[in-house]
Amino acid sequence: MSTVDRQPAPPFGVDWSTDRLANGLTGLLFAFHLGLVVVAHATDSVLAWHLAASTVVLGADLGCRLAVDSARDATRRRLGLLVILLSAVAALGVVYRSTTPGFGFGSNRPLWLVVAFLVIVSFLLLVTDARRYTRGQWTAVGCFAILAAVYFAHTLSYAPSSAQSRWPVWSLVVMAGSLVVIPRLIPERVFLWVLSRLAAVVVLLGLATYVVGDYTLWMLEVRQWSGSPSVPGIETDATILRSIFGNPNSLGVLAFTGFVAAAVECHRSVVARRPLGATVTAALAVICGLGLFLSNARASMLAAAVAIVIYAGNVVGGRRAVPVVVVATVLTIVGFLLGMYVGVIGISDSNRFDLWAGSLAAIRDGPLLFGYGSPPGFIIEPYLGSGLSASPHNSYLSVFVRVGLVGGLAYLCLVVGAVVAGTLRYREVDVAMLALAVGWAVHQLFESYTLFWWSPGAVLGTLAIGYLLFGD
Repeated sequence: MSTVDRQPAPPFGVDWSTDRLANGLTGLLFAFHLGLVVVAHATDSVLAWHLAASTVVLGADLGCRLAVDSARDATRRRLGLLVILLSAVAALGVVYRSTTPGFGFGSNRPLWLVVAFLVIVSFLLLVTDARRYTRGQWTAVGCFAILAAVYFAHTLSYAPSSAQSRWPVWSLVVMAGSLVVIPRLIPERVFLWVLSRLAAVVVLLGLATYVVGDYTLWMLEVRQWSGSPSVPGIETDATILRSIFGNPNSLGVLAFTGFVAAAVECHRSVVARRPLGATVTAALAVICGLGLFLSNARASMLAAAVAIVIYAGNVVGGRRAVPVVVVATVLTIVGFLLGMYVGVIGISDSNRFDLWAGSLAAIRDGPLLFGYGSPPGFIIEPYLGSGLSASPHNSYLSVFVRVGLVGGLAYLCLVVGAVVAGTLRYREVDVAMLALAVGWAVHQLFESYTLFWWSPGAVLGTLAIGYLLFGD
């Protein structure tokens, strides 16, 4: 018997059932923000601090709508708007100050970092009305705060003029916005709608290269890659696609999430008997799926398969099947990795086991509690053999190398803990977001990015966890 995810209730305080103009403007602002995230990874014209500023503006818009919709009288409404606007100005001031080479104020730099941290966190808690957080949500916020605080502390070892001393500010704003603000105040259906169409557009731009060749569109260079995509049992002579990105793996990340979002939308449209919507979303799923294959990003393919299997388990077997499918999927992946490690399964590990072993050795020999603070590639290089790329190719190990046991355990609690908590709440959890979150948790086993960053993988992965934790 087929079942469907229950559509999330309208977010607390903000009424998305009325005022189409306000909804449209907020939706456009959200779509613009996600578009900036994608473009920032494809060109140097959009910088990290632009994304941080965009996050603050989007948060201020949502916070003002919350203040207007939830205030009981005009006086409280005006006071709420004033507090949110003042906090937004302070947060934007911190973001702008972090762009200057002389970041900090001389000997008072530690105090400035504390002030910057508190201003940003206070703004994010204000616009989402933190008084309504559950105990589990406060736990997630605490894990995030610990992770960010360790990153911030490491910036003191770098010169104020260096990017290493400033990038945690931008990561703090972007990740916190994706974790708390957007999922708490923008409905999940809007997120899926924007994501599926954004991914399809980027894929279509890339597919055009098979007809007209490589080309330049404004500030974007649309290119192909070398080699041909392949999966077990499927070979092709087509060239690997990277579209607007510098690396095809980035296209795979966007296509993976767009494919899952479109597939979920398509299923919901079929159940709701909306033939036009089902047709459109099916076409989007095909486009994103084709882009995923042509990117040859195998980690993204695996993540997409994991997400689809979990969502399909809910569709076919109902909510009771969800925890069984999640556990079975995770155990299957662990079994495959063990089989590859002992040589029973003849699939190349692309030297990942050697990279992971080198990363574990660096963690063992280094500052155990708070990590090295430096980029992992530089740290693990002495532990690797010749010819290996200096990258852990594992997000979890990257975090442990950089911020030690304290930051690493906070990161694990946030990512893995969210998946475990969502699985245990299978009766009411948004299964689409649980499926995406599990897909992202698996994806991070094979890639070096972390969620404390502003790349499309970091933002989309954090959004999936945010909707799982805060989207209900």
